[in-house]
Amino acid sequence: MRHSLSTTSVTGALFVALIVFSSQPVMAADGTVTVKGALVTVLQDRNIAARETGLISKVHFKAGEFIDASSVLAELEATQARLKVEEAQIQYNKAVEAASSDLESRAARKSLDVSKAELARAQAANKQFSKSISQTEMDRLRLTTERAELLIEQSEQTTRLAKLEADLRRNQLDFAQHTLDRHRISTPISGMVVQVSFHPGEWVETGKSIARVLRLNRLGCEGRVAADAVDVSMIGSPVRITIRPPNRKSVTLSGQLTFVDPQVSRIKKDVLIKAEFDNTKLTILPGMAAEIEITGQSKTAKLAAPANK
Repeated sequence: MRHSLSTTSVTGALFVALIVFSSQPVMAADGTVTVKGALVTVLQDRNIAARETGLISKVHFKAGEFIDASSVLAELEATQARLKVEEAQIQYNKAVEAASSDLESRAARKSLDVSKAELARAQAANKQFSKSISQTEMDRLRLTTERAELLIEQSEQTTRLAKLEADLRRNQLDFAQHTLDRHRISTPISGMVVQVSFHPGEWVETGKSIARVLRLNRLGCEGRVAADAVDVSMIGSPVRITIRPPNRKSVTLSGQLTFVDPQVSRIKKDVLIKAEFDNTKLTILPGMAAEIEITGQSKTAKLAAPANK
């Protein structure tokens, strides 16, 4: 009984080894590594979220339409935010006017000129006619001159403070404009709108997804390959990607290897690789089956079962 069990185990092991060996053929003599069972994937898939809480007033796109990056997809009711911008603009204009005015400085300098002239005349009169001007009057004239000098310093300080006030009002205007801009919901990527979750008249909370946009003019392709077939130094290598659309002829496109997972699967001893390619004609769709050929490599490699993990 023991002997029979041992024979069965050895036979099973040999059978598994033959299967594994037969599923891992040596790569092509020209150094091309072929990854079968790959899958076309989306590189950019964005849920476009509301940045403010409010009432949806407009939705400019619907599912199935294409949208450019930075285009406004939807808008929230923004009357209050718009009025805040107008108020902040008025306050800023007022502050700029105050900061640019030199009336106080000019008045202080005129006052100083007059005070200096009166003091000079009094001093000249005293020199010509001794004690013709009383000491009390002389003290008053000196005090008036010093006060005029201090008024000039005060006007300069007032100007500096007015400029700081203008800077503050500019900041408040920018903040109000930023808040208004947040009522316009734009997309960071170009692509197709595949889902619209809210419509005019509906209330939306901050962070809720308004719509979903997929980029289709550049796609990815990923699969799994034996760890000894590739390494991270191959990133950037050219690839050929053959896509087999259902009920259509195969299409082969050029692309680039963009990722080789540095972590090897403990069970299958393979790694995930990713490539990217242009899809300007929009004929290829995510989810299609594909085959990746990494060209011009010099490794002698074996292929792993490359489908899903």
